Amino acid sequence: MKRVITVILGSSIWLLAAGTCVPARGQQATAEKPNALVTGKLIYVEPMADGLDQWIIDFLRRWGKYKITNNPEGVDLVVQSVNPDKELQLESRGGTAEPKGSDRPPLPIRRKRGELPATSVSVTNWVSSQTVWQADILNRKPKDKEAEPPAGPKTQIFARSMTADQIAQRVVEKLKVYEQGLEQVGSGKK
Repeated sequence: MKRVITVILGSSIWLLAAGTCVPARGQQATAEKPNALVTGKLIYVEPMADGLDQWIIDFLRRWGKYKITNNPEGVDLVVQSVNPDKELQLESRGGTAEPKGSDRPPLPIRRKRGELPATSVSVTNWVSSQTVWQADILNRKPKDKEAEPPAGPKTQIFARSMTADQIAQRVVEKLKVYEQGLEQVGSGKK
């Protein structure tokens, strides 16, 4: 005679029989996948405006969490920059799609040395193409009594009057704080 014991753990029902532990019919054991920021080892940083990529690489090397590579193929994570204000708009010329206004010379950018326009820096899982972390770099100072946003999966950095190296340092600091928080939660240290 086999004795079966039903155990409820979280949202799963487990049947214990003869020393084995199997999920009940229709139930699946749900194990959360660790975030790619925690499990990733190899990272690629795409080229960015104003040499921001080189500064990010420098601060990532100082941190020592990831191995940085020059080849984007087969990496765990990709760091990239997007300028959301410069959305690609196409127009039809002679039956072919070309970027709108591409025949006109670009307007000169007037900004102080080292100042970046509003940009978004994200870390993407190379395999799934999902963004695992994003920092929106805002070209402004915090408003009165406005606190610095926490280092979550989507955060903001107030970058008015900051140079590219200062912005890169802040980006990597926020990424580091978020990744270490994920590690603590994953290991149960929190």
